[in-house]
Amino acid sequence: MPRIMTVWLPRWPVQRRLVERPELRRVPVFVCRGERRGLLRVVSWAWAEAPRMSAGRSRARIPQGMPLAEGMGVLALAHGSRACHAAVVEHDDPQADRGRLEGVARWCRRFSPTVGVEAVQEPATPECIQLDVTGTAGFFGGEQRLARTVAWTLAARGLHARVAIADTPGASWAAAHHTDLLNQAGSSASGSRRSASSSVHLRKSFAHGSFFRLRWAVIPQGFAAALLAPLPVSALRLDAGTMAALADLGIESLGDILRLSPRSLAARFPPQLSRRRAELLGELAEPVPAPADGELPQASQAFDFPLSLTDAVGDTIGVVLERLVAGCVAPLSARGEGVLALQVRLEQSAASRGADAAPTVIDVGLFRPSTSVRHIAELVQLRLSRTRLPREIDGITVDVVSAATARCRQQLLFDGEATAAAQALDVDLLCDRLSGRLGRMAVFEPGLVADAQPEHAWLPRPPAESTAMPRSVGGRQGSRAEPRGVRHAAAGLRPIWMPPRPVRLEPLWPALAAGTAGSGGDGHGPPPRFRWGGTMHEVSRSHGPERIETAWWRGPIVRRDYYMVETTTGARFWLFRRLRDGGWFLHGVFA
Repeated sequence: MPRIMTVWLPRWPVQRRLVERPELRRVPVFVCRGERRGLLRVVSWAWAEAPRMSAGRSRARIPQGMPLAEGMGVLALAHGSRACHAAVVEHDDPQADRGRLEGVARWCRRFSPTVGVEAVQEPATPECIQLDVTGTAGFFGGEQRLARTVAWTLAARGLHARVAIADTPGASWAAAHHTDLLNQAGSSASGSRRSASSSVHLRKSFAHGSFFRLRWAVIPQGFAAALLAPLPVSALRLDAGTMAALADLGIESLGDILRLSPRSLAARFPPQLSRRRAELLGELAEPVPAPADGELPQASQAFDFPLSLTDAVGDTIGVVLERLVAGCVAPLSARGEGVLALQVRLEQSAASRGADAAPTVIDVGLFRPSTSVRHIAELVQLRLSRTRLPREIDGITVDVVSAATARCRQQLLFDGEATAAAQALDVDLLCDRLSGRLGRMAVFEPGLVADAQPEHAWLPRPPAESTAMPRSVGGRQGSRAEPRGVRHAAAGLRPIWMPPRPVRLEPLWPALAAGTAGSGGDGHGPPPRFRWGGTMHEVSRSHGPERIETAWWRGPIVRRDYYMVETTTGARFWLFRRLRDGGWFLHGVFA
């Protein structure tokens, strides 16, 4: 029987924006669709780093389709009115959401060659990726390990996913959307000996704890009807009218629907219900949706005999990779686009790969779109040198995952301009080579963010970030606006060097006579002397204080008084006093 895996990315419109703009994780984010007379309805919303809930308050539950004004009211009841002032409202962009989701689907080809995005009716936005893992789960050590690998691999890329494997696309879709209820489903399916064995099998897959149970699930073959029976009727992917008709008759679960005869369903309800029921049970075929038109280029090379990588990495592999990369770059270059990310898969036969070995997949990312075949091939070779390769391969596949508009460099008239342009190009190539050798997360540049707490007022960004919007399958291109919340601090107000964490100081206060007022440890000014790095520093002048406080929804409130002090030796330091306990810390050194 076929086995289908569904990867559900909850609240995908918001998740896409959180990945592209990590600073939005600190505030509530609403993605809304405009209607007549200016009414905004919530398409999706999330608060990734929401504060802890106080006693007596419940979490904000804002369903899809609720007016934005009502959603703000629900948010205010749960987190206070300040959360509404900090909320960010984004307009819905279904085409960009689908394009980025199809890019993730292309990336998931490492798990199965048959990948597609769920088909939904507009204006709904797809959130699921479906894969046919009938013959590929064994390469990852079984279906449970495959589901866990997919969930955690996507989590490493900043995506929250729920994964389920079942016999049909409908069953895996239902399981992925209700993984938190499957443990109860396993308990209720223990009526017979066969159902009891399936319950034990399902419980073993959840033996690692409730966290894992919320991330993935595996439905054993032939037990979809028994294990999914307690799920609500929304698991059948029905429209609002059909669900309302079922609610009027008191039908609330899949088990209630499965107990009715197909003839009764066809006579009493719209045809959609009978079709979804048949698709869930496998009585009606539901193929995995084909990828959208306008796919990014792909090139592959199959060998007549298995090729040994011991002797072929530097010679044969390099020639083959350069030819495959050229085949992918040529159609993009004709459209004025360049490669931003590509995937190289080393194909192996079952005999050479073994029963439990996963396929070898290499990801290569660039900071700017490139049409240089030689440069891209060199980056692939660098990744190959850092990857544990199999002994033999039967073929190589190069798949472009993301592309964007390439910059056109025209010939310049003066040598100085040509030299500057060449130097800028060399810097881009150097960043790509460093990221290929050290890892993409090891090469970044700091970007300023509006945050009251200085150590959190920056975030890592790709160096020389491109202004072109990357295009995935079915995506569109556009300009990338400056992220909200970015600001530039005034020159001279912040030190040029800051330690990773504030360094506690040993302040020395002068001995005062009893009853004499002064600027000792009472908080009116910095200490006259302090010890740091084994050296005693004596303060000659100071400026401040500058009060810094964090918002209440960030958790424990941080309250500090900062001073810029100058010592008798001419050194300038940035000190602060923690108002909670009066402790003094060094937080920077000025030039």
